[in-house]
Amino acid sequence: MIRRLRRFEGNLTASRGLLDVELKRRCDQAPELIAAARAAAMPSEILAPLVGARSLAVALREQGMSLGEQAGSENALSVALHRLMFEVECNPNVKHDWAIQRPALELKVTEQRIIGAARVYNDSATAVNRLVRSVPAGVVARLVGGQQVPLFEATVVELPIGPDVAAEAHALHDVAPLAPLHDEVVSPAPLHDDTVAPSGRDAGVPGALL
Repeated sequence: MIRRLRRFEGNLTASRGLLDVELKRRCDQAPELIAAARAAAMPSEILAPLVGARSLAVALREQGMSLGEQAGSENALSVALHRLMFEVECNPNVKHDWAIQRPALELKVTEQRIIGAARVYNDSATAVNRLVRSVPAGVVARLVGGQQVPLFEATVVELPIGPDVAAEAHALHDVAPLAPLHDEVVSPAPLHDDTVAPSGRDAGVPGALL
């Protein structure tokens, strides 16, 4: 049982690392799309929420906030990105502009990777939680340091979209280094072990990207 717990915890650590990598990748890719959107004279009411959401996501990560708080800000960033990318797809003036279509396409791919990473993380977290809550194995697991861990669930976040953020969107040149994105958690898939994660809710990400 202890070996199983350690194996699950190892999977959890690895999957959390993968999720962090993909979330950071999205933050790193967003400034290029924002700059291209500015150059294409996209509306500031679309750019301002994106600038604010990205800044909030970066700030929460740098402050070491909880996974749940990070999930909420990442969700808000995804929503703002989706809004801009929808505008990019529908605007005939940029439909064939590779300078803006390329970063938009790269971010779509990253969104898909985030959904996959979140699913793997939630699978691993669910396995640990089931083991820690089980009887009698959970008693031993807790004695050796096992504890429940949070899923990567999105929470509602109030975005700062006041005059200062709007001004930042207008003046933005370089922004400092946000599927699903959404109010729900991804559905854990069965694990390759005798402990399986139960079905959950789907990763609430807009289907256009995720």
